[in-house]
Amino acid sequence: MSRRNNWPPVSLGRVMRTVSKVLLALCLLWNVGALAQQPTPFLPYPDLTPGGVFDVTLQDICTPGYSKKVRAVTKALRDQAYKSYGITSYQPGEYQLDHLIPLSIGGSNSISNLWPQSNNTSPWNARTKDALEQRLRKLVCSGQVDLETAQREIATNWINAYQKYIGASPPVAAKSEPLLAPNVTTETPPGTSAPNATKNEVWVNTRSGVYWKPGSQWFGKTKQGKFMAESDAVAAGYRLARGTGY
Repeated sequence: MSRRNNWPPVSLGRVMRTVSKVLLALCLLWNVGALAQQPTPFLPYPDLTPGGVFDVTLQDICTPGYSKKVRAVTKALRDQAYKSYGITSYQPGEYQLDHLIPLSIGGSNSISNLWPQSNNTSPWNARTKDALEQRLRKLVCSGQVDLETAQREIATNWINAYQKYIGASPPVAAKSEPLLAPNVTTETPPGTSAPNATKNEVWVNTRSGVYWKPGSQWFGKTKQGKFMAESDAVAAGYRLARGTGY
């Protein structure tokens, strides 16, 4: 004797909606996986980005405003650089289209000198390389390093160049707000210095990797920090805090 099941009837529309939801979920998972597999190299690939330079003199590159004057990267070149590294999609601010040999020491705008450098890899990211570029320009323009040497070393391995000219490792920037020192509630008035600060010094937050100028809200007031000359702070990889305004 057969027994009839008591299951409720299932409509075709309901089945199709369920199948659609499953397929959508699978597509989303595939897209997330594809993004996760995209390369985020610390160093450019030598076969794609060996570096390229303009025919320039020390007088050219050491003239204020030189880099801005010669910077000229088209959208086509930008797209080509990203595509050559297999990066098909990215979030705003995730990468910086970098000149391997910076314009500031004679680098060119050719595709052989362009690569997408991550802003998020820590500690070797675009901000760290920017600090090296500033240091090398200063050394080249002061006659302490030969121009061709600086170009060659940053193109060969910019991390090794950083460790040679700045230090073993840059400060690691945390994504947290500044830590206030205990019982500090007041703001340093503009144009004044915090205790123990000397003229032309800035306050560096050694945890967050940013610095503040005299008169700004956090100048001399974070729990972890120290006073430094601004040029030394920049050379060490620290960056000016947003909204400093002084």
